[in-house]
Amino acid sequence: MKFSLLLSFSLLALWGANQKHRTIEYNGKPVETTYEVPMQFYGTYAGHKTGYLELHEDGTGVYNYDVFGFAPQGCKKDIIKIEWGFLLDENDSIVSFSREYGRSYPILMRSISNTSFQGCRKEVMLDFIMEYKNGSIGVSSSDDWVKE
Repeated sequence: MKFSLLLSFSLLALWGANQKHRTIEYNGKPVETTYEVPMQFYGTYAGHKTGYLELHEDGTGVYNYDVFGFAPQGCKKDIIKIEWGFLLDENDSIVSFSREYGRSYPILMRSISNTSFQGCRKEVMLDFIMEYKNGSIGVSSSDDWVKE
């Protein structure tokens, strides 16, 4: 009995460790997300300026603004280290929307560093990864960030 109970707990722990899901609180509500996405979404999104977004396979990444903007004096103008996840629906499927240009995927990014979004005013930002019909992939929050 002890062995089967221990085995059950071990298998449950192993199953949970393999799940690339995380809950991110957004506007005071828990939102289920995943960083287990198709390989095409991992990598660096950049444009003509110095800003970029990096999405790593382990669910971490970096967000660096093109133009930092206004921020309180205590907000260091630095890269934002993030944990991220694409939104999941009630069936644990990645949420996406059909658009004229292709598809968009809502993504939540949570700052895990001292610098956060909107001049350190928001810890979590909702953005969209856009998959265009021509095969390129971009980021909604920047006019020219595309996957390299």
